[in-house]
Amino acid sequence: MNLIERRTFLMQTSAMFASTLAAPSILMAAQKQKKKKQDEDEGVSTAEDLMREHGVLNRILLIYDEAIRRIQANEKFDPAIVSKSAGLIQKFIEDYHEKLEENYLFPRFEKAGKLVDLVKTLRAQHAAGRTVTGRILASVSKGDPQAVSTDLAAFVRMYRPHEAREDTVLFPALAQHRQQT
Repeated sequence: MNLIERRTFLMQTSAMFASTLAAPSILMAAQKQKKKKQDEDEGVSTAEDLMREHGVLNRILLIYDEAIRRIQANEKFDPAIVSKSAGLIQKFIEDYHEKLEENYLFPRFEKAGKLVDLVKTLRAQHAAGRTVTGRILASVSKGDPQAVSTDLAAFVRMYRPHEAREDTVLFPALAQHRQQT
């Protein structure tokens, strides 16, 4: 092998070797870029995330509606389902979702002096909802279907308009506020 052929061979071999070392890092970089793009595409605003969480609330309101219907029709209903649903309301809606609203969202509106009366009403409804959830759990544990029905109806009656006001007034105002800042 002459000197030129040897150099060509060494350069080609080195290039191939380097490319095999670089390929995994290039693939990893491409995968990271793709993941980052997916995360950005799936990124949701605070308002949209809170509205999605209202989906959980709405599903539970459907369960409550069905329990009310069955109790009023003297049909069999499973109190454990109502109890588990109320437990989910406590853990997810009251202790997580509402706390986020109360600790981070509502103060922004209060500080800006916007929708202050609505925020005050929503805070009061959160407190009332916690009370009604406690009554639902107590009524279920006592085995009093009429009290369960009454308490479920009170919860549904308050939370349907509550959730609608947040979705149609408060959350859009949050998005608008963010665009202005």
